[in-house]
Amino acid sequence: MHPLKREFLALGILALAVIAFPAALFGYQTWRTHAEGVRVIDLVGSSPDRGGWMPDAIRVSVGERVRLRISSPDVVHGFEIPALGVHVEEILPGHVQEVEFAATQARRYPFACTRWCSVDHWRMRGVIEVIDPSQPDAPPPTFEPPLYQQLGIDIDALHPAQNVPTGRPSVARGAQLNLNFTPDFRTQSPGDVFAQLRADSAYERYDDMQLWDAIAFAYARSAGNGSIARGAQRYARDCAACHGEAGDGTGPAGRDLPGLMAMDPSTEAHDSAGMVSGPANFTDAAQMLGANDAFLQGKVLRGGMGTGMPEWGSLYSEQDLWDVVAFLRSFTFDIVIK
Repeated sequence: MHPLKREFLALGILALAVIAFPAALFGYQTWRTHAEGVRVIDLVGSSPDRGGWMPDAIRVSVGERVRLRISSPDVVHGFEIPALGVHVEEILPGHVQEVEFAATQARRYPFACTRWCSVDHWRMRGVIEVIDPSQPDAPPPTFEPPLYQQLGIDIDALHPAQNVPTGRPSVARGAQLNLNFTPDFRTQSPGDVFAQLRADSAYERYDDMQLWDAIAFAYARSAGNGSIARGAQRYARDCAACHGEAGDGTGPAGRDLPGLMAMDPSTEAHDSAGMVSGPANFTDAAQMLGANDAFLQGKVLRGGMGTGMPEWGSLYSEQDLWDVVAFLRSFTFDIVIK
């Protein structure tokens, strides 16, 4: 072949690669967007300092089939829409993960990153708003107030137990005592239960530590192994970074949080009430044994209101919240998690 013809042929092939391939790719992407009656939405997850989720608000219709194409330009992220059962374990930089869903109820569905991506990881949240086109002005669904509100508990106040055990109450030792009482730990704190037992003549032959062991066993029995184990998984994923694996408030991401001092920074309040900065210390027996489960559930549900503690009520189901609370007791009670 003549050299000039070969040159023209090479230029033709190059033009085909430069023009035709992108056009074909664009056509393929367009086909994917509209194929099979599925609405395709690109969702990009970046570290919070680079914008977080983009977009962080998505609006779709009831029954609409939606395919999310999720990508990350920087670090590994995870993705979850808890109320829709949508979960992506990891989104690797430069890769695309696809998930599909169709919401059957008009409401707001929060989503979040589930992988530790930065110190501001907890800011990586967004919402999918599902509307019913046939009822655009329908009022939002109403929900029953959380238990702490029904009970009138001030979850911004400290409620230390008046009596604290000298050691760590043991579920195993409590089981051997074979004491049969069934407190409602959602409305009664362990400290309340101890005071009742101590004032009851039927239990006067038991010393204080035995009563605390019996209370630990009663709690583990009422919560159930399944709930405690599920709570342990949630805690490891969502809480340990701030509160620490040991629950002592020394997690690497929580060291600079303002904590309770943000609610009352006065020196007097700090000295008299023992307020501290940073995340809550779940190994503090006085505070944990003085709080009922409704109090703890309210803190997890609502967050710390200015302390840096995020709310989890929009992402956790009711059962998720109680599971986490059940696990938190393992930092005070000697509970074997199965």
